[in-house]
Amino acid sequence: MMTAQENVADLSLIPTSKLQMAMLHILAPLKRGDCITLRFQEDPSILLLSINLQFRYRLRWQLDTIESGQWQAQIRHRDDVAPNGIKDLLSRAHQKLDEQFGLALHCINANQIDQAAAYFAHFADDLKRHVHVENDMLAPHIHIPNDEPATIMLREHDDILDQVAHIETLFADHTNTQSIEMAPYMAILSGTMAKHEHREEENLFPQWDIALNKVSTQEQQHLLISMRETLYPSDH
Repeated sequence: MMTAQENVADLSLIPTSKLQMAMLHILAPLKRGDCITLRFQEDPSILLLSINLQFRYRLRWQLDTIESGQWQAQIRHRDDVAPNGIKDLLSRAHQKLDEQFGLALHCINANQIDQAAAYFAHFADDLKRHVHVENDMLAPHIHIPNDEPATIMLREHDDILDQVAHIETLFADHTNTQSIEMAPYMAILSGTMAKHEHREEENLFPQWDIALNKVSTQEQQHLLISMRETLYPSDH
């Protein structure tokens, strides 16, 4: 049962077969500023990882045992917690890019080209900063045993930037362009971005984090701060 005032839910009596569904129901409304505490009879680490995958890594938690012998997880929105590594920071940036692109695509589908152009311009600017971070700040300086994911990333970045440039050209001449002409290019870019982001988050970013953990805490913080300042210049 969830206590509204305390945002505490005791799941210790929920059957294992129904536990994941109960967690999904409770955590779905979680937003910035919220803290939801869940209590379990057994270690929920695997369940939390599985749930977080479904929420696209937007959950962060602190897991402890309490006097009753139960496990307790205090869960927050990831944007309320400082990024703890390269994957964390860049996956958040991916989410922002996806939201911006989604707004532009929605406007294209509604034949609102002026509004789509504005959203797409913000998306393109942030994407170019994102590519700069990965291409110039990370790939040349963080050495990993298997460099194939980084090589794939660089090649895909070239393709993505070419697609973006073409769409920017269409928007620049949008008085002579109909949304029905732009929609296929937007759809192709959407699919390209989704596959690209998934490959980075699963195959490359974890390797970068492993390499980063081998340097001093001071060097780690310096890099993460530089990345944040580049990705979000208006916040500084």
